[in-house]
Amino acid sequence: MHKSASRAPSIGRDDLIGAWSLVEWQILDPCDDRVHYPFGNDAIGLLCYTPDGMMNASIARSTREALPAGSPRNANQAAQAEAFSTYFNYAGRFEMRGTSVLHHVQLALNPAMVGTVQLREAVLEDQILQLKGVESIGTERQRTHILTWRKQAQ
Repeated sequence: MHKSASRAPSIGRDDLIGAWSLVEWQILDPCDDRVHYPFGNDAIGLLCYTPDGMMNASIARSTREALPAGSPRNANQAAQAEAFSTYFNYAGRFEMRGTSVLHHVQLALNPAMVGTVQLREAVLEDQILQLKGVESIGTERQRTHILTWRKQAQ
């Protein structure tokens, strides 16, 4: 997604409503000056925003091992850990503030995210939505997550 020298186009709440497919999830880490792809460069995902102000984000590695037959709760700890480490999800309310979207997390795969507010700078160009967020690691390090989504046809 390119940026012009002028302001980014404005984005409103209604622009987000609908379903979005993940194009790419990058993490930029200034410590090693590389681009990281947490679930590979072919990760899959679905982001949904509803008219009543709810959202849900799910992302997974495109090639995940199936859990053994039967209940996933009966899978061994290694299989459960692998399933956890190749999937990401949270859901809750959302709101717009200027060009930022705030996700108020009510439910998440990672319980530590519940009750947090995930701030994402949003840029919309045609049917491509880019959400950018900063992750603090300790007190002296930050990484930037850039998630690019494509609007699904209705």
